[in-house]
Amino acid sequence: MNHNTEKYRKLFESMSPEEIEELNRLNDGEHQRQAKAFKEGYVKDICYLCNKPFKTMSKDNPCLHWLLRQCKFKKKDFPLLYQKYGYGNIAAFVRWCANQERHISNINNLESEKANRKILSYTVRWKNIEWTFDCSKNDFLGHDGTFIDYPHYHFQMRIDGRQFINFNDFHVPFTDQDVFILKNSLEQGDWFMHDFGAIGSGMQEAVSIEPELALEHMTNTNEEDATYHLSTIIDAVGEPIPGELIDEIKEESIKTGKSMAFIAKEKLKGIANVRTVITPADSIPDIASRTEHKRR
Repeated sequence: MNHNTEKYRKLFESMSPEEIEELNRLNDGEHQRQAKAFKEGYVKDICYLCNKPFKTMSKDNPCLHWLLRQCKFKKKDFPLLYQKYGYGNIAAFVRWCANQERHISNINNLESEKANRKILSYTVRWKNIEWTFDCSKNDFLGHDGTFIDYPHYHFQMRIDGRQFINFNDFHVPFTDQDVFILKNSLEQGDWFMHDFGAIGSGMQEAVSIEPELALEHMTNTNEEDATYHLSTIIDAVGEPIPGELIDEIKEESIKTGKSMAFIAKEKLKGIANVRTVITPADSIPDIASRTEHKRR
């Protein structure tokens, strides 16, 4: 299916602000409804899609909760899932599950770690499972002259670090809806934006927040649960900084849960220059790399 994204731009430009607002409201409402149903089921180990426990599996009714491997899901069953669900559905489900265990830090979708030739390249961790989605520009166009001449992506699944589904096991087709969303996101990104909502956000969304705002809302945690790593440099202006003031900053950080970096910026105004570098925590998953085979 050929998606001419320019026609969607023209359609968008013809809409009134009220029509755009209403469309966004309806989309947000549907997202909130599904997110609420998902969370209510998740805490009970029940899938909101099929209303059955995560441990159950019926091949007559393929369901995304199979990917949690609480049931007897095998690699050979994966086509049953992607023949029923598109990339967007699969990605949303595993992202939502990952964020119930550890918000944001379980999804490494950092643009800085994605090669230029990739359209998709990110890894999602949930408990002892890691899923990776990978799609190069060639994959998205389809490989002409081969039996995989359709837009597709590659999928990897690891359990306890061991192979379960490998990238080269399947060429997973994108649905027409997937192609529509991805093509518009790539070509019309100035007005067309698609994400997985707050419940499906990853590290890229976390690092896209204004640093000052992020610092203000951060709370202390241990390294394993951290979203960010902070490196702070304090340069005294003139006189040395009294040790008592440093102790005061430490005590306030312990008492309030606020980062020392944020408190120092407030307490040391006019006394010192405080510079903080915010980077993703070391504990986020690595993006699994895929070796692409050259085609003659």
